[in-house]
Amino acid sequence: MTRIAVEVRQSREQSVSDLALLERVAEGDVRALSELSARHALSLRALAFGILRDAVEAEQVVQSTFREVRYEAGRFDPAHFPVFGWLSELTRVSALQRSRVRAGSPSIVS
Repeated sequence: MTRIAVEVRQSREQSVSDLALLERVAEGDVRALSELSARHALSLRALAFGILRDAVEAEQVVQSTFREVRYEAGRFDPAHFPVFGWLSELTRVSALQRSRVRAGSPSIVS
């Protein structure tokens, strides 16, 4: 492949919507999951860090979020959330649960 063909292909791949990526994840496409993670992991890590104030735990929460996405992508309903909103909510709930456990409070989410 020429350099121009590679750049055009990469540009086309970057223009794939989050929803299209999530649909591919639901079909078992791990490359789509990787792309979704590359797009949003930094923002989700910042969200988790804001709750936990611990970079290692924030990273663990984000990894857990994408593991959950891998298995729950087929249940996603775009009528309820945009994809990033759903990812954010999964991250927020996981970080809050971890924060409660760390503080010794009983977990609300099971």
